[in-house]
Amino acid sequence: MKKTTFLKTYNRTLTALHAVVLAFVLVIAGCGYSFSPRGETIDPAIRNIYVEPFGNKTAQADAENIMRTAFIDQVIQNSRFRAVENSAKADALISGNVVGLNTVTLSYRQDILAAEERMTALLEVVFREKETGKIIWASPRLAGTVDYKVSDAANPLPFRKQALRKLSADMAERAFNMMLSNF
Repeated sequence: MKKTTFLKTYNRTLTALHAVVLAFVLVIAGCGYSFSPRGETIDPAIRNIYVEPFGNKTAQADAENIMRTAFIDQVIQNSRFRAVENSAKADALISGNVVGLNTVTLSYRQDILAAEERMTALLEVVFREKETGKIIWASPRLAGTVDYKVSDAANPLPFRKQALRKLSADMAERAFNMMLSNF
């Protein structure tokens, strides 16, 4: 008799648990929550974005162009906005400065040359309405790092340039997501 009571209680508990799980799944599925920001907080009239030429306060030649290209790529990949080729056609502008770029050695080879390095970049980024100059989003100190292997320690420059492209893409994606989520 005790065994039957236990089984009935167990079955009721299991049924209640299933109902709670099902309700949770339905609420999550129906609430419209999304993991990718879509820019709902940004004025819907802003559609066209121009990424201005970036400044470069570092000794690394071309760092500003690589960073700017990464930001243009982010605008192109997003369906909310359209990248335009000049500021006259833009509703909003993205501007930036590469204020720091540093490379340090993480590990060495037996011949005392670098085997692995870490690149760190620091950016100033501003997203603003063109007409009013109102700042939609800004980050005065956006930082990022990337670790990479140096296969040819005698000529690390190609590996550093590839790392800078990867770092730029990562930072542009992160900045763009923060812009869209108003974070």
